[in-house]
Amino acid sequence: MSEFGEKLINLRTERGLSVKEACQRVGIPQSRLSELERGVRIPTPGQIERLGNFYENGADELGELAKLFEKNLDS
Repeated sequence: MSEFGEKLINLRTERGLSVKEACQRVGIPQSRLSELERGVRIPTPGQIERLGNFYENGADELGELAKLFEKNLDS
């Protein structure tokens, strides 16, 4: 699992949300959030922005984690 995925899971569970509930509020498909949390898909800039806005910790931190995730995939 990626740091990005772990961060997403922590943010979601801290708020007591299921994957389905988070997806409905963020506006991304349930399958996509599940893939992001498991670390099998790289988030798009739009997804990072939506998730960052929803979780109110800004897109910057999630963007940095996404860059690390992408870098780890390249290694």
